Amino acid sequence: MSVVDPTFKEWIRAFVETDTNLGDLAKDILKDPNFPNSSDKDTLVSYLHRRHADPCAVRTLSAAVDLYEAADGAHIV
Repeated sequence: MSVVDPTFKEWIRAFVETDTNLGDLAKDILKDPNFPNSSDKDTLVSYLHRRHADPCAVRTLSAAVDLYEAADGAHIV
């Protein structure tokens, strides 16, 4: 086994099938070909603001990035 840190977009993919705000966000991100290939919270939140995203989506993204960062280095494959 080795430790592999996925990108944010790779990480969020795991939530697509969940019936939660996080799952809805994951679906939206993966459908959006222009969503940034970044794991930087400010970059991602700014992108949603530029797209006039719903405030709930922005809060969910912010929380998702926090979860992603908390799991940094804990991804075993």
